[in-house]
Amino acid sequence: MKFQINHDYHIHSWISPCSQDPEQTPERILEYAVQNGFTEICLTDHHWDESVFADGLADCFYKEQTFAKISSVLPLPQTDKVKFRFGCEIDLDKNMTLGITKAHFDRFDFVIVPITHMHISGFTVAKKDYSSEERIAELWTCRMNSVLDMDIPFEKLGFAHLTCILMPGEANLDEAKILDLIPDEALYEIFGKAGRKKAGIELNLDDFTGQTHIDHALRFYRIAKECGCKFYLGSDAHTTDNLEGTCEIFEKAVNLLDLKDEDRFVIPESK
Repeated sequence: MKFQINHDYHIHSWISPCSQDPEQTPERILEYAVQNGFTEICLTDHHWDESVFADGLADCFYKEQTFAKISSVLPLPQTDKVKFRFGCEIDLDKNMTLGITKAHFDRFDFVIVPITHMHISGFTVAKKDYSSEERIAELWTCRMNSVLDMDIPFEKLGFAHLTCILMPGEANLDEAKILDLIPDEALYEIFGKAGRKKAGIELNLDDFTGQTHIDHALRFYRIAKECGCKFYLGSDAHTTDNLEGTCEIFEKAVNLLDLKDEDRFVIPESK
């Protein structure tokens, strides 16, 4: 059976500071799910666990993204046909510190980690590291391996937008070159580990928009598929406008990778 486009596991509400859309409410997000025939969606607002120390947090927007703030939307609206899950998007700082404790995974149905959030200069990446495409490619590998070597519940963790355009940050670096510099051997090792640990790999809208980007990004997802990784769909929608036309791009991603339903990552039921 073909991969079912029946979910969206990466969506932001107005609670995320990068949204700035007061109409991007849980109720509107649930409406989006119903309109598209989804059976599951997950809210993943930006969050940094207040019990985790990070150098530079005081000057970063994450300092405001406490659990009290992002959980203020609870309880999430539900329907008989759509399961609305509560998740979050956690970052990895420049010292490879993950912004959530192992114990606090239990607060969420799903946790996504964007190791490509290298645009937050001074917090996720030291300013000196924007020196070259080679250095950013090296950091991509280091950041992935750092998370994969942690003692965390990978069955409820997803790696978000692994080939997104945020990696160059504010530096004038070539995004395509960064992707091309990461060798197949490193990808097979990383995705082999992710597959064995049962972490989810996100197919993000931005990763499948623009043919030039797709040409450089597809290698990552094809290797992940070879390694037995499971995939989930994520719109990464921050505004109501972002909720339009998602299924068309999801369909493109599924077709390009020739995904079957057995390739689909499923958020486990809470114990």
